Amino acid sequence: MIRKFWVRNYLSIRDRQELSFIAKTPSSELVTEVVEGVFLYKLGILYGSNASGKSNMLLAMNKVFHLLVHPKSNASELIDGSVPFVLTRNEPTEMFVSFYADGIRYDYHVTFNEKHVLSEVLYYYPNRSKSQFYERTFVGENVQADIKFGGSLKLQLKTQERIRENTLNNHSVLSVCSKIALTEDIAPLNALHGWLTDKYHDVDGGKVKGIIEILREAYAEPRKRGFFNLMLQKADLNISEFRPIDEDRILSGEVREQILRQDFPEKAKKELLKPTTESVAFVNHSADGSFEISLKGQSKGTQKYIRILGALYDMLTGPHVFCLDELGEDLHYDLLYYYLNVFIFNSTHSQLIITSQETTLLSQDFINENRGVVWFVEKNKSTASSEYARGDSFGLHKNMSLYNSYRIGRLGAKPELGSIFINLEK
Repeated sequence: MIRKFWVRNYLSIRDRQELSFIAKTPSSELVTEVVEGVFLYKLGILYGSNASGKSNMLLAMNKVFHLLVHPKSNASELIDGSVPFVLTRNEPTEMFVSFYADGIRYDYHVTFNEKHVLSEVLYYYPNRSKSQFYERTFVGENVQADIKFGGSLKLQLKTQERIRENTLNNHSVLSVCSKIALTEDIAPLNALHGWLTDKYHDVDGGKVKGIIEILREAYAEPRKRGFFNLMLQKADLNISEFRPIDEDRILSGEVREQILRQDFPEKAKKELLKPTTESVAFVNHSADGSFEISLKGQSKGTQKYIRILGALYDMLTGPHVFCLDELGEDLHYDLLYYYLNVFIFNSTHSQLIITSQETTLLSQDFINENRGVVWFVEKNKSTASSEYARGDSFGLHKNMSLYNSYRIGRLGAKPELGSIFINLEK
């Protein structure tokens, strides 16, 4: 779980902006005790007008974890996603994240530009006491970075040297774990790298899998299939279950000829010319009996809901961190509210961080009474930089509605649209 995150000079963020998920007490189901005496919010919601920078904070968190675990194959590769604030483009980006993995706290601080990791330091807290994991400093182009390892890791000298040799200037020290196989005992590094790879997920799950792949994988796993069927039934979509099917693929002669003329592998051509294609059918009910509707016949909202069920399943069955952008888009408000409640009341050490335009959530008691889970995002008119304010930082009396305060503009993060009357002659 993420404890705290801050970023400077990234995308629309110029000055340091911070998200803190630290809660003072276990006041509600929104809070979990990640280790004894440490309470964190399981949910985070970012509100703001279009182009305010809500999504950029999710992308920044995504970037720092991506940098930690993914290595580069050669030193000339640029650090993908390195996009500093446009007016300070010549300055490095700086990020810090404090998080818990398998009950151990880690603090990671990194400074980088598009070519090099300029500095990084990773601390951890085994037995609740702070120890250095490693510290790394950029020395120069084509020069091995200066890397120092903490004594508590107990790495052999030859292990340390091999890690140094495989750490390029454009990726983190920890990411070497997925680059080489070390026979020596580097259990602490492998444990952290494995946790981040398995438990922290790219924004919207990376959108790597298509909806058919998501459903067919769920169908192949009985427990997950049961969960998907249950959630589809509870969503009042008139769907009782789903099953994989093969649909006929109708290709005109002209399309077939075009595929055959294309300059790509024969295997790919064969796949495109197959007479059938994989799909999914959904069983619906009526007074006259059951019938099936294929995926193509499902609404945009139903397909969006199916996409986020995989994330929900993971968060209920293990400690996972998901960031979902514009959650609520294409969903009925009641279904969004239900989805969040299923997560809140059935998860333990998972965390869900979302952006949303569904301001009605602010009227719900579980949000109004836990204002630390909400951030309001807006662009500073002087600097054009995004700024983030936590919901409990405005000094609102507990009896004042967070929803009403936002609607009347007291909390900012709303578009100023001006008059509805337009003079086209000007």
